[in-house]
Amino acid sequence: MSGSSSRASQEVSRSSIWIYGSLGFPLALLGYPLGIWLPRAYDTYIGIDTAMVGVIISVAAIFDAITDPAMGYASDSFRSRWGRRKAWVLVGAPFLALALYFLLNPEKGSTVLYLGAWFVFLRLGTTMLGVPYAAWGMELSGEYNTRTRIQSAREIFVLIGLIAAAAVPAVVESIYGDAATAVLVLNAYTWLAVPLLLAITVLVVLRVPEPPPRAREGQVKFLQSLGLMYRNKIYLRVISIEFLVGGGEAFRNALSLYFMQDYIGAPRAGTLYLVYFAMGLAAIPVWNWLARRFGKHRSLSAAIILVGIVSIAIFTLEHGQVWEFYFLFAIKGFCFGSFAYLPRAMLADVIDLDTLKSGDARTGGYYSIFGFMTKVAHSIGGTSLIALAVVGYDTSIGATNGPTELLLLGVLYAIVPTVLFCLALYLCWTWPLTATKHAQLQRLLEAREARRSAQPAVAA
Repeated sequence: MSGSSSRASQEVSRSSIWIYGSLGFPLALLGYPLGIWLPRAYDTYIGIDTAMVGVIISVAAIFDAITDPAMGYASDSFRSRWGRRKAWVLVGAPFLALALYFLLNPEKGSTVLYLGAWFVFLRLGTTMLGVPYAAWGMELSGEYNTRTRIQSAREIFVLIGLIAAAAVPAVVESIYGDAATAVLVLNAYTWLAVPLLLAITVLVVLRVPEPPPRAREGQVKFLQSLGLMYRNKIYLRVISIEFLVGGGEAFRNALSLYFMQDYIGAPRAGTLYLVYFAMGLAAIPVWNWLARRFGKHRSLSAAIILVGIVSIAIFTLEHGQVWEFYFLFAIKGFCFGSFAYLPRAMLADVIDLDTLKSGDARTGGYYSIFGFMTKVAHSIGGTSLIALAVVGYDTSIGATNGPTELLLLGVLYAIVPTVLFCLALYLCWTWPLTATKHAQLQRLLEAREARRSAQPAVAA
């Protein structure tokens, strides 16, 4: 059997898994400030209308509707002596670094056009790097549990990056005290996130192998590929899970600082997030054990149930119950990592099902739509800001909001995400592609690839 016919059975070294995952560190350094601190910085301190910030975050998803699928197809079809994925990752990193620099360093009086242009540029860089990088990781192994280890290794680096990211505002708060602003926090990320993004990208490209292509790989045309994805019902299920879980969290995250500072009265949110992400990092072995013992879908279901319970409990808190909030927030952090990597590990198994049916491994195309749904989910954070403005919540410095506005903030922060989680829980709990069924699928794939690899020899 040739190397290209047995991707599922290939051994992946531990060093390759960990070096591959290391790119999650700088990516986390940009995700946290843009998701948590950017809305507060650009509306309260730069002066852009809150609703307009929300519109920009949401409308940027339309740009991804074009670029993500196009990037997935280009990545699957591209051929070079370095492989299909590496060249795109190398090109995407500088695009992303440039956009990140300008978004983290706005001037007082920066306009809606400034925020919108650099946000779209950020999306382009994220797509060019993120889609090939994710497809590359899903192709490193075809084995059910190894895929979980690959994705969890990446998530460990993401969580370490988030802990480092949370330390940045904590340091800013310790230096400036009550004078610390969201803009100062954004500025502080620049010299950590940008150099690390570029340096680690080069390390990953040089040190992590890209698996050889399967026989007849990259031959399905773009529109035909989209049609096959649409008819793959289990794929529609996994992207729905990603949308519901990611969307619920993004909707909540954009409101986090308002809820912590105004609703609960919790000071020093940056320090609190250190505990949150540390809990997420500590929990990875637990979610991995549950995934090995009961399946990826049941592990994710357990996390969804726990977060739903915690969200309802947070909603019952009153202003001043800071320590109670800290405790519940830490429990929520325990579940954070599982939301990020378990759906990706489930997606890799779904792609195998399509490969068996179509004869073509189109990992980039499949992840591009999945990644697009992730970005759409993240953009839901913009809709929560629009909703906050609609209910009359005042985000200006020194503003006082009444009981009705604070109650509605609590509903948006705790109840709306819980409703989305309930829908995701049903899709997870009834997930059909178990470890046993996936093992059967891999045996069929290997048998077919063995026949294909033997055909030229027989003809000769």
